[in-house]
Amino acid sequence: MKIEARRERNDTQSGGDVVIRTGRRWLRLAAYYGTPPGSHIGFWRTRGGFSGGIHGWNLRVGKRYIGPCLTAFVHTRPRRAR
Repeated sequence: MKIEARRERNDTQSGGDVVIRTGRRWLRLAAYYGTPPGSHIGFWRTRGGFSGGIHGWNLRVGKRYIGPCLTAFVHTRPRRAR
């Protein structure tokens, strides 16, 4: 098992995530505050498809287009072969 913590800050958002890698899974827990990268506000699910097999839950609260807002999510996927 490998655990990584990362912080990120740019002109529009700041926050960070924790990534946990096991022999079979990849898991990311994250929270960011600032201008939203899209217009979606609320609670929604990510289901594979175009997102590279990622599944998870997303929560964004705040102002729709101009921010600021809080975005938090939990994403997982099977570990990719190297």
